[in-house]
Amino acid sequence: MVYEMRFQTVDPKRRAEYVKIYTEAVQGCKSAGSSGGLILCSEDDPAQVIVILKWESKEHLARWRGTASYISFRAAVEGLQTKKSHGGLYQAETI
Repeated sequence: MVYEMRFQTVDPKRRAEYVKIYTEAVQGCKSAGSSGGLILCSEDDPAQVIVILKWESKEHLARWRGTASYISFRAAVEGLQTKKSHGGLYQAETI
């Protein structure tokens, strides 16, 4: 299991819209090897959102990129971020 974490900046006035559209648009990743994830909305800064997606492996994520499902997802959320997202892939340890 690998976790993809994306740190995102959105227009605070459109954050609820962003979460709704992102949640719907990203569903295609499940057929590519993701078991879903979380969207975390900051209570301190309404422009900040973190997305965590669980993947079977980084290869599953790599295979999803470039598919029709991925292209559709990117098109749906493209105009809603105010800055380019950043992040990466992480392994989890229980604490």
